[in-house]
Amino acid sequence: MSKRKIIAAAFMLALLATAAIAQPATVEVIPLKYRTAEQVIPVLKPLLDRSGSMSGMQNQLIVRTSAANLADIKQVLATLDAAPRQLMISVRQDTAFDRDHARAELSGRASTGNASAAIPGGNNARGGVVEVQRGDDVLRGRVDSTRSTEGGNSVQSIRVLEGSSAFITSGQSVPMQQRQTVRTVVNGQIIERTASAVEYRDVVAGFYVVPRLSGDRVTLEISSQRDTLAAPQQHLPRGSVNVQQATTTVSGRLGEWLEIGGIRQTASDQQSTMVGSSRDVSSDNRQTLLKVDEIR
Repeated sequence: MSKRKIIAAAFMLALLATAAIAQPATVEVIPLKYRTAEQVIPVLKPLLDRSGSMSGMQNQLIVRTSAANLADIKQVLATLDAAPRQLMISVRQDTAFDRDHARAELSGRASTGNASAAIPGGNNARGGVVEVQRGDDVLRGRVDSTRSTEGGNSVQSIRVLEGSSAFITSGQSVPMQQRQTVRTVVNGQIIERTASAVEYRDVVAGFYVVPRLSGDRVTLEISSQRDTLAAPQQHLPRGSVNVQQATTTVSGRLGEWLEIGGIRQTASDQQSTMVGSSRDVSSDNRQTLLKVDEIR
């Protein structure tokens, strides 16, 4: 091939490359059916050509890019802009309280020579008694052991769309006494008058949950909030509320109970005397669980 032909071929390739780079941009307004522009833009923007742009508001997406790139974006958007799945979120609160109580004591009367001693018994008439008697002397031993168990669970449910936020809460409105000084001018004199009113402050405990699905698995983004009234020893203004917040993520299968938090406490108290002893052991277990089911 001659040098002139090589130069001509290189020139043609350069023209084709330039034409490909300078491919005219296409601007299209794409209506969204189920998602908002704010939901899809973060996913689609990385797919844009370098010279492309993307914006939108509510249910419209505005894309400026090449025709080939626009076709790729539409293909991905068809998967994103699908009808969100209807979900039912159930919250279960499990509580279990156990208490073990044991008590042992001695009572009776014993004498030797001209001296005698009496050991009075307690007021507790429960339990088993063992008695040993010899003449006028008697010795009684009483053992009492009890165990009590309390427990229960409560379930609340709420419907939510996949990817949307649900707020599950419980609490109360607490009345707060508010005092205000009002100054008025009467005949050139300033008169102060104190007025009082009752305002209600919401003190709640609950959490936001956002479910996201991938097949039959669900990921829950949970943000919890717990409000409590400030204690007097905190020396805060009257009506102040302490706010605690935490964020976590849990994952599992649809229809499976997932534990998101709990409290486990154990307390023990033991006392001993010369004529008896007592022991109390208690445990308090609480669990909060979530389950997500798809509504078909």
